[in-house]
Amino acid sequence: MMLQLIVTATKLNKRSFVPANLPDAGSINGTVSKGFTFLGEEVKIVPNPALGRWYKDRDNNYYWGGGVTVLTYVEDEHEEEKTAPDNSLMETSLITPLVKKKVEQIVNAFETGSATGNYGELVKYRDYTDPETNSLMVQITFGRSQTTEFGHLKALIQDYVNDHGTYAGELQPYLNRIGKKPSLATDIDFCAALKNAGKNDPIMKNCQDQLFEMKYYQPAHNWFTKNEFTLPLSLLVIYDSTIHSGSVPAFLRKRFTTVVPASGGNEKDWISNYVDVREKWLANHSNTLLHATVYRTHCFKKQIENDNWNLTKPVDANGVTIL
Repeated sequence: MMLQLIVTATKLNKRSFVPANLPDAGSINGTVSKGFTFLGEEVKIVPNPALGRWYKDRDNNYYWGGGVTVLTYVEDEHEEEKTAPDNSLMETSLITPLVKKKVEQIVNAFETGSATGNYGELVKYRDYTDPETNSLMVQITFGRSQTTEFGHLKALIQDYVNDHGTYAGELQPYLNRIGKKPSLATDIDFCAALKNAGKNDPIMKNCQDQLFEMKYYQPAHNWFTKNEFTLPLSLLVIYDSTIHSGSVPAFLRKRFTTVVPASGGNEKDWISNYVDVREKWLANHSNTLLHATVYRTHCFKKQIENDNWNLTKPVDANGVTIL
């Protein structure tokens, strides 16, 4: 019998097998956050019963029972449900796996010019504000949806090393330097190893998919759900803001009076107003690199104009057509 489970720990390791003892870094293949739900089953035979219960999801990932709670029992599963991603249970009826895929493809196109994303793309931008000097410095931006050197790049490389990627030996010595000054943007060997891993190693691609799911999509979807948004275009706007700006910034939300749906506001009005203030902020930012990124908000305005709130129509994402 399958179980519907929810993660109750702030963060919980996802493992490729049940370890005999803890800690066991070698079994970790990712993390999930509080509120993540999945269909799974209890593992009946474990190497060390003293560690407590363990659960296995449909993709053969294992979770420690102390970090999850059983929500309900699922007796009859339809075949099509078995192909849905675990976090589909978190999503509203309008946010289907196909909608999620389209949202991610649009943002991938924004970031790399490709709907599937460019896992090996490495660029260098002077867009990191040094907190000590308050001046802009160059940093590496890397991968499918472009994570940054002073953001989540270290977490990505740590996951890749833990998963014994082909280029892990070349990248591991840099772990203690990622996210610290000076930037590694001038280190030819590091940049080459990073690009090669993204282009050639499926393990790096898998690590990136997991990172963007855990660090960006899930936080965006949680904010979307918490504030009672329901429409696919709303999720796209919120996810893009999370990827591009790290969040849905409070200082931008304060620039208009419409409240979120959870507080009684109109969803379409809130999204339209947020897109407007975000565009003005990007277009007038002191960091001139951001001026060119208003193509993102132009795209959203076009979808609003076309009444494409459900994202059922094709979307022109900076020259890439997403069907």
